[in-house]
Amino acid sequence: MICRGDGILSIYDIRQPLTKIKVSQEIDDELLSLTTVKDGQTVIAGSQSGALYIWNNADWSSPPTKWIGHPNSVDALCALDQDTICSGSSDGLLRLITVSPNYKFEGILGDHEDEFPIERIVLTHDRTYMASCGHDLSLRFWNVEFLFESQKKRKCTEEPESVKLSYHTTGNKFDPKDTELEGLFENNRKWAKAVQEQDPNFFKTLAEKQEPKILWIGCSDSRVPVNQIVQLGPGEIFIHKNIANVVCHSDLSCLSVLQYAVEVLKVEHIVVCGHSNCGGVAAALGHQQFGLIDNWLRNVKDVYRLNQNEMDKIENDKERLLKLVEYNAINSAQNIVHSTIVQNAWKRGQKLTVHALVYNLEKGLLEKLDWAAKDPKSAKSIYVMA
Repeated sequence: MICRGDGILSIYDIRQPLTKIKVSQEIDDELLSLTTVKDGQTVIAGSQSGALYIWNNADWSSPPTKWIGHPNSVDALCALDQDTICSGSSDGLLRLITVSPNYKFEGILGDHEDEFPIERIVLTHDRTYMASCGHDLSLRFWNVEFLFESQKKRKCTEEPESVKLSYHTTGNKFDPKDTELEGLFENNRKWAKAVQEQDPNFFKTLAEKQEPKILWIGCSDSRVPVNQIVQLGPGEIFIHKNIANVVCHSDLSCLSVLQYAVEVLKVEHIVVCGHSNCGGVAAALGHQQFGLIDNWLRNVKDVYRLNQNEMDKIENDKERLLKLVEYNAINSAQNIVHSTIVQNAWKRGQKLTVHALVYNLEKGLLEKLDWAAKDPKSAKSIYVMA
């Protein structure tokens, strides 16, 4: 059995060279990995998009079932028993997945802790150890004996339930010739159908209420898709975006979002997140005029002025940009703390923590800055209101 990059699955009789027995329908995805369960009756292929495609080995004329859930490509698959498999992705994670009665992430079995994709996963014959090999040729062994102890609860760390739905990067590209946005509607229909097949009540439940515990204030940059990078589903994060994730006392839009999140939704965490290679911050570092946006970027220039002694010591342009991104995120977080909205929430005894983070575009990782506030003591005295 062979999976191919052109989206076709084939079965050959190795006793008769070049004799093809079965060929699947072509799918619009690149197939990278393959395994079988249910005594070979169910064929599962991992793909470049992160989806799993499932075929009934007795009926290849029908299109496969598509299960969406991985945030990265699925480069390796290994059947652990008739009901569970392990996947290896380009993010270096080994994920445990149950395939019966429903497909579901159960947790993380291992982490290669690097940026190399996992190329191969093998289970020892006695099912005590699982071996995985990364693209960097590092071979690692994992004790998975506990998975097969009779009826015992799996001990691996559970992933959020929302991960199993379609919140990952699909790899779809927008066609500039699609002036009527038909491609967007088609993608939306496919996504909604896939999610509903997985959880028929998902949209009905989501429509009834939202109870996010996090307010996220970030940059409008299209390379920072919040729900995807933290792997949380719809309804989990309340989001506000603007150029360079600026929070200032004169921005009524941002302050309205802040008030609603704190006083109505009762969020417990407020995150201000900048990101590397931020175009807005880079523009603020220069002297070129851009028009109306120059007034907005004055906020970032003010951050530079307040930290000029430290900024002027940095000679490398890339490092200087990243440092201003960090200072800007902290400054916006401080402005949140200085607002009466947050100060009054703390006076009421409301549980609320403000964080400053930076998202590294080159690594896809969030980095926590050495700053956080959870009580009025974090505010500078001049801003503390009676």
